[in-house]
Amino acid sequence: MEAQAYRVRTLGEWEQGWKEGEIGSHMLESYIDKVLCELKGVRFFFPLCGKAVDMKWLVDMGHPVVGVDIAEMGIRHVFEMSGI
Repeated sequence: MEAQAYRVRTLGEWEQGWKEGEIGSHMLESYIDKVLCELKGVRFFFPLCGKAVDMKWLVDMGHPVVGVDIAEMGIRHVFEMSGI
């Protein structure tokens, strides 16, 4: 049987991906109208958020955002990029 193409990464694989720079980007902007449906103050949770620029973008729009990641490298990068 062929390996599953879209399987969930283990936490170790996620951390290794950060070390090797193999983390994809997350771009919510093209789908935001469908997600929000004109609602205000929508709460967003980003599990394994990495350095998703969408988090800062949503906060700037007035939405509460929580991002969680096991790789400290990504979290530090988000704070540095955002000037937090």
